[in-house]
Amino acid sequence: MLIKGSKELIQKEFSNEKELQNYFETHLKEILNYDFVASEFSVGNFRIDTLAFDKELNAFRIIEFKNIRNHSLMDQGFTYLKALLENKAEFVLKYNAVFGVNLQKTDFDWSQTRVIFVSPSYTAYQRNATDFQNIPIDLVLVTRYDDDLVEVDFIKKTSKLKTEELEVFQDSFSAQELKVFTEDDHFLGYPSFLRELYEYLKERILEIGNIDIVIGKTYISFKGRRNICDVIVYKNKLKLLLNMKKGTLIDTYNNTMDVSSKGHLGMGDYQAEIRKEEDIDFLMPLVLQSWEVNKK
Repeated sequence: MLIKGSKELIQKEFSNEKELQNYFETHLKEILNYDFVASEFSVGNFRIDTLAFDKELNAFRIIEFKNIRNHSLMDQGFTYLKALLENKAEFVLKYNAVFGVNLQKTDFDWSQTRVIFVSPSYTAYQRNATDFQNIPIDLVLVTRYDDDLVEVDFIKKTSKLKTEELEVFQDSFSAQELKVFTEDDHFLGYPSFLRELYEYLKERILEIGNIDIVIGKTYISFKGRRNICDVIVYKNKLKLLLNMKKGTLIDTYNNTMDVSSKGHLGMGDYQAEIRKEEDIDFLMPLVLQSWEVNKK
């Protein structure tokens, strides 16, 4: 039960999977910041509920909707991943047709492909089965209330296990081109003080509110509805990108530099360097400004 103002909010379930799917497809950009590509997209003998695209990671997203508890999420997820990677040309053709471009298979990052399940509930079995650091399947929990209020949350992976530690997964992954990056990947070969700085920064950011961590190939993102800030690891420092447009950030002490006219990793027009904890303390008011703009 949630309380909005003085009014009690009562749960109101989606009547069926199609209603849930229609809601997400209508609000896909707002909810997940993905571009809609197709509904009921057929590939081989399979039909994908919703095909979407993550422009930030340059990768496809397969979204499946479940309005009832289903015990076959893992099998279905791996099946769709395999179908996509074996039929790349069909996905590229569909993308080109929808967006009026002429891209090739090599223009996409297939390693970052993901399957996302959306449901109002999951069993403990489903949560545990997908709770690996580097499994390319995500669960999204959606709760609907009266007054058209919908709450959407990614179920965070809490286990430290990786799939390669279990023999049952090895064949599934070795045959694929998928790579799910973890925080550890970004700090391999770098001094330990950088990881300590990052952990302090992460703690401070997560204190702000409902924020997700998305770990990509080249940087780590802290996300609300959109990216709030991105962290890039270098050999002797961290770089922090704030997702604010040029002219919108109030940076009284000039702790950031304008990178709007420069090529850079991450999202946003403001960049700062972090070499010690005190730098983080000065930057947190700026992170808070970005959170206000990009929060859920």
